[in-house]
Amino acid sequence: MIRRGEVYWVDFRGAIGVEIRKVRPAVVVSDDGHNEHMATITVAPLSSSTARIKPHEAAVPEGLIGDGRLARVKAHQLRAMDKSRFGGKLGVLPAGVMAAVDASLRIHLGL
Repeated sequence: MIRRGEVYWVDFRGAIGVEIRKVRPAVVVSDDGHNEHMATITVAPLSSSTARIKPHEAAVPEGLIGDGRLARVKAHQLRAMDKSRFGGKLGVLPAGVMAAVDASLRIHLGL
């Protein structure tokens, strides 16, 4: 089962405008109960462009996922993705990083 906090390769192809596109890492932000029973899973994509981390983004320290580079979670680019778009698992974000992701989600969603 795909779980909250896990990072996977996700296929974002088919996007338009400034939406995230291509196959890239994304962290699962939807609840485990939802992930188990529904056909879609909500993710926030990651970017390796880290020149400036904005308030609606969360930093992922070096060495945690993928090729080990510093990354940022783009909470403002949330997407519900069909499970068929998920590729290999890259890792799991630790609780402290997920707390930062949650904070960035609250900022973005005005909660």
